[in-house]
Amino acid sequence: MLRIATTQLYQQAAKTMGDRQTALFKVQQQMATGNRLLTNSDDPVGSARMLGLNEELGRYDQYQRNTGLANSRLNVEETTLEGVGQTLQNVRELIVQANNAPLNDSDRRDIAQQIRQFHAQLVGLANTQDGNGEYLFAGFQSHTQPFTVDANNLVSYQGDQGQRLIKVGPGLDVPVSDSGFEVFQNVPAGNQDLFTTLNKLATALETGTGTPAQLTQFNDAMATGLSELDQGLDHLTGIRAKIGGRMNALDDQQNTNGDFAVHLKQTIGDIGDLDYAEAATRLSRETLVLQAAQQSFVKIQGLSLFNYMR
Repeated sequence: MLRIATTQLYQQAAKTMGDRQTALFKVQQQMATGNRLLTNSDDPVGSARMLGLNEELGRYDQYQRNTGLANSRLNVEETTLEGVGQTLQNVRELIVQANNAPLNDSDRRDIAQQIRQFHAQLVGLANTQDGNGEYLFAGFQSHTQPFTVDANNLVSYQGDQGQRLIKVGPGLDVPVSDSGFEVFQNVPAGNQDLFTTLNKLATALETGTGTPAQLTQFNDAMATGLSELDQGLDHLTGIRAKIGGRMNALDDQQNTNGDFAVHLKQTIGDIGDLDYAEAATRLSRETLVLQAAQQSFVKIQGLSLFNYMR
């Protein structure tokens, strides 16, 4: 009976010492990593909650990346439309000059050549690509060049009327593109596109004004062209205003996302971060308990039936 009791004492002492070594090692790991929860078994409920919170934090991180991408793309579009507006304004100034100044047919043909250059510039702007090589104004067909020019200098649209959206927050999808149809073709300028307006103006300037009828036709074309250019500029102003509104919404959402991400991180920290003061106290306690267990184990190792009988 004594031998069995001694064996049991030995095993119990060994187990106690092992448990204390494990507990001490756990405290050391917690202090090294700064994490209270090293395994799910440390706090199943807290671990499950942290998993959900980290997944939500990941979604908000993606929202912030999406916001940056959306801002970048809208900035490119805004800059491009600014160039479009400047091109139309330059054409307008040329038309005013051609319509008012005492110019001859040769002078007007020179102006027509400049307008054709602005026409080509406008086509180039309409075919602008972003940093990823995608066309801004192709709708959903972002890898297809949206505008092509035929031998008669007529421009046709190869894209669609789709508008790309990007999710920047829970339930908030922001448009990050406008189709070429919407920007360049759906203009209240004589039920025709901006390219046609410039092409007709250049053609009118290239036509002689030698007869009263030709002069009247020319003046009418210039007046109509000016009206269509003004309508086109107003149309662009409206689109740029929408882009500005989207960018303001993105800034607001970015701030909201950032604030909520900070809240999530604080909650995650409250659940999983280590209280170093409490851990230091446990480290000291576990060290003392382990030392006591080791001393007890040494004493039990010295026990034997011979020693007991002696």
